[in-house]
Formats: sequence, C-alpha cells, structure tokens
Amino acid sequence: MMSKQRFIFLLKGEVVTPQSLDDPDAGEIIRAALCQSFAISHLHVLAKNSREALAKYQLLSEGYSSEKKMEVSLF
Repeated sequence: MMSKQRFIFLLKGEVVTPQSLDDPDAGEIIRAALCQSFAISHLHVLAKNSREALAKYQLLSEGYSSEKKMEVSLF
C-alpha cells in the first residue's frame, strides 16, 4: 500500500499546483515557484498523489470563505 505524502499548494491567479513535501526536489521547486510570484496556500493535506491532493484542496476550498482560511489540514 502506498503511503501518504504531505502536500502544500502553490498558487498564482487561478493556478493551483500541488507540491509534495516528500519530493527530494521540493525545496528547489518551491523556491523557483516563489521567485515566479507564486504564493503558498494555508491549506495542506495528506494524499497518495497529486491528483488526490488537488481533489482534497478543492473540497476544502469550497468549505471556507477567503476570510476564514486559516491553517487547515485534511488527514
């Protein structure tokens, strides 16, 4: 059985990019994204893959107005 990874989300306009923190290149990818004006979402999840992470992000995003988005995790 595949273990779950911790995902954060990189945001720019309407673009939402899941990024696994377990990826060996995560630090470099995140740094490059921040240099390209991406932001890091307050939402983070545990998921088997980026597709599942994005689905969880969309569910969480629908449930929270922008004013209420704080540190949220779905495990």
